[in-house]
Amino acid sequence: DGWAGKAGGLALDLSMLTVVVGLVLLVMLMAHEYPYGIVCLFAIFMPLWLLALKLLKYDKVDTRTFVSWLSGPLLLLSLLIGLSWTAWVFSDPDNEWNVVAGVSAAERTGCEADYTDHPDCGDGSGGTCFSVVREGDEEYLLFPEGCSSNCVEVYAECSAGFILWVGPVLVGLAALFLSFFCTFLRSEGAKDKDVLNFGAVWILILFGMWVTTSLAGAAGGIILALAALTLASFVASAVFFVVSTSSEERSRNAEQVMDRVRKKYGDHLDWARGLFVVTCLPIVAVYLVLSMANQLVRRSGLFPCSAPPGDGPGSGGVFTARTKKQVDAMRSWNRSRVFTYAIIWGIGFMILQVIVANLTVVFLSWMIEKTRPYGIGVVTAIMIGVGVAMFLLPPVPGVPVYLSLGIVLPAQGHELMGWTGSIFYSVAIGLMLKLGASAMQQKLVGERLSHIVKVRQFVGINSRFIKAMRLVLEKDGLDLAKVCILIGGPDWPTSVLCGILRLPLLQIMLGTAPIVFLIMPTCMSGAFLYMAFLETDGNPDFPWSATVSTITLTLTAIVQFGSMIVAAYYVERASANSDDIAAIPDDLEVKEVDDEEEHLRRCYQTATQWEAMPWLPKISLGASLVFIVTSSYMVQLFSSYCFTPHTLTDSIAENLDGKVSNLFLPLGWVSVALFGVSCTLLFLFMTWGEKKALQLVNESRGSSRVAPDDIQVSAEGTEVRLHSYGLSSLSFDAFHNVDS
Repeated sequence: DGWAGKAGGLALDLSMLTVVVGLVLLVMLMAHEYPYGIVCLFAIFMPLWLLALKLLKYDKVDTRTFVSWLSGPLLLLSLLIGLSWTAWVFSDPDNEWNVVAGVSAAERTGCEADYTDHPDCGDGSGGTCFSVVREGDEEYLLFPEGCSSNCVEVYAECSAGFILWVGPVLVGLAALFLSFFCTFLRSEGAKDKDVLNFGAVWILILFGMWVTTSLAGAAGGIILALAALTLASFVASAVFFVVSTSSEERSRNAEQVMDRVRKKYGDHLDWARGLFVVTCLPIVAVYLVLSMANQLVRRSGLFPCSAPPGDGPGSGGVFTARTKKQVDAMRSWNRSRVFTYAIIWGIGFMILQVIVANLTVVFLSWMIEKTRPYGIGVVTAIMIGVGVAMFLLPPVPGVPVYLSLGIVLPAQGHELMGWTGSIFYSVAIGLMLKLGASAMQQKLVGERLSHIVKVRQFVGINSRFIKAMRLVLEKDGLDLAKVCILIGGPDWPTSVLCGILRLPLLQIMLGTAPIVFLIMPTCMSGAFLYMAFLETDGNPDFPWSATVSTITLTLTAIVQFGSMIVAAYYVERASANSDDIAAIPDDLEVKEVDDEEEHLRRCYQTATQWEAMPWLPKISLGASLVFIVTSSYMVQLFSSYCFTPHTLTDSIAENLDGKVSNLFLPLGWVSVALFGVSCTLLFLFMTWGEKKALQLVNESRGSSRVAPDDIQVSAEGTEVRLHSYGLSSLSFDAFHNVDS
């Protein structure tokens, strides 16, 4: 009650003002190391300035109405910023971003060179052995004898210059995000839709970041830029949302949204909780410590304005009442399943960060180096073989294949066909490869193997999503919805489904052909990335290619992401026709297998309930979670201490001393070891859970011993396979002789 009085209220206001001013000053003082903080501040002050304008000029207008007016001006502002920045970049070569611009920006911003991995790159007096020389209107790097061109990597961690260079783009995209949010506030009807619409945009931005992160090995700077953009856009939109709705509306909307989420996505909420755990576990730990300190201060009675420690049951705990409520909510989760999902998220991140972002670059540089003596025909044949193999793997998307074609083929063919000709050649090969792989998936897998239950089950033939796709794909002729699904739908399931449905091949090929609009910017990105690393005497041969590659990479992410969203829209619209969906009969053979696996999954969940598990499996799962979180944070926050920098034009023999293992620095080996231990502990936990699940299956069937006949799930096989976590199938053959 102390805060309710005038003195308490004034003290609270002054405290909040001090905290805000302190945070602003802190961000500005740390802008040298965290330059994206300025973008975040701009995003916060943009809505605040607009709201101040509303108070001065439009004080009689409802805040929600005023905010909805801003969509058009903000959209125009973002377009003008984007066009102006693009014109500025291409108006003068000095405005382009390349290695010379990066070194020059690092020196101007006072970024200190890091000689840890390059001890021979100093000049003995605190400076670098190389220098930026300007002759007339041209800047270039001068490397004296004994100074390697790789010495520019001493500025590898200096991102302030890049953030300043790309800053207008971040500001424009933040304005674009706010424009969409303001448009949503125009909608009439239930206000909970506004929250759902904003949530949809927020998810789209995060997914766009994920798509671009898959290209992280190509352009790390744009990842940092998009991370700053996402944070800034979220904060700015949150400001608009808070001032546009009352506290009661926000509470009501939150309840309505959560009810709808539970009804529609209840089975997938644990995946979201797992993502929260793996990304925020250290933050949660710090939060709990602060809550304990807060409760301790309240109990001490040192500050008369402090809130009481709490009354009623549970008030004597070490946490505040609010924190205890949150902890109780987390304790009510199915912790073993949430922790398992969290570990799987971490494994996926490590695969993207280590394999995609590092080992893929090493593999491509090795392929470019090894295929250099061969002609373009041989290299094309090799890439087609690799591409077909990758396309036939269900989890592999097409973008990595197109990016590889754009890197390797122009690298080998530019002397024969020129850069322009070799880029278009890679686009043509990419289109032929995609159409050929789709035809193989449709005819050889979908049609020829459709009698195999596992193939139909893997496609998800009985799922509502696939049934909605069937409604669109089985229509006669080609329309926009069918083309969007063929392009933006999941590659392998879509093509195989077309084969199962016996759809005409020529029509499907024609509907898939517009994917060239995705292949083209992806191949261009690969070619420009390779060109950006070409240099003579340490100076780039194509100074503009780094800038263009950044733009084309972003365009690739937008096209890829946009096609997925449009496809999802048409599938969602088709799934709204409940009667049509219900009219599609289930595949009875697949349903029988699904029912068997669902029973096994329920037994697994029963056996792995956190409260019922012995201490050893709990320790195994908990330790696996801690190790994967530690490993993920290490490679994300200390990447330069984990991996040796390696580019597409680097030689493994020279840069890594002929050993791929030299890619990993000591801290990198530690992170990989933690990753391996985490995977091993998760495997042991799941093995234990599978054993207990089989025992429950046996008991439910009245059998005292597991026999091969007892675990038959289909006419084609005699293995029970567990799909409770969406991983690749795990056989239970090892437990045939387990006593119940």
